[in-house]
Amino acid sequence: MIARAAIATALWMVVGAAAPPLSFVPLEPRFAEGAEEYRRLWETEGPRVVAEMEGLTGIAFPAEPVEVLVRDGPPMTAFDGRTIRLRARCSPGCKLGTFTHELGHRLALLLPRTAEIDDHRLLYLFLYDAWTDLYGQEFADRMVRLERRIPGVYDYDAAWTWALAMTREQRQARLRTLAALRVAPPAGPAGGPRLDYRFDGLDNGP
Repeated sequence: MIARAAIATALWMVVGAAAPPLSFVPLEPRFAEGAEEYRRLWETEGPRVVAEMEGLTGIAFPAEPVEVLVRDGPPMTAFDGRTIRLRARCSPGCKLGTFTHELGHRLALLLPRTAEIDDHRLLYLFLYDAWTDLYGQEFADRMVRLERRIPGVYDYDAAWTWALAMTREQRQARLRTLAALRVAPPAGPAGGPRLDYRFDGLDNGP
């Protein structure tokens, strides 16, 4: 990987306004502006996002630090939740939507999966409601429309159809059931990628 010590400099910042602490690292100098935009988003929106997602799921974000790598490429979260990768160049609405999506994956790591509920179905049990509560239904619906069109192996459209076929109360009941089954955070290979959250070929969203 690129020698981050020479690149991160002042943008290697841990923001204490919300848990978990996040550091924002541009993988090349040309991504520094994008990293700074995400840092400001976390500083201004982090406490609200954390409180909202914790309230919906009934579980708290882990206290371990998370490194956010900013570059050109699809957003994704590592299997262990310690690394999030975000796209430097997209619209402010796209940044907000994808950042909260990946933060939701970090929290969802603490909940068990089932034969029916994979990573994204689990996330979608609370992400739509979080978006709606925080930024309004219009924003939430725009993000859903965008995610339904994400190309690749994973069927985001089917996952959203599954989640939104339920009422908010039904999604909350599913989450309570999963939380009751929770024993320990699921293990995964350290640093390994999760499903790519691709916007390649799409517009940049809201």
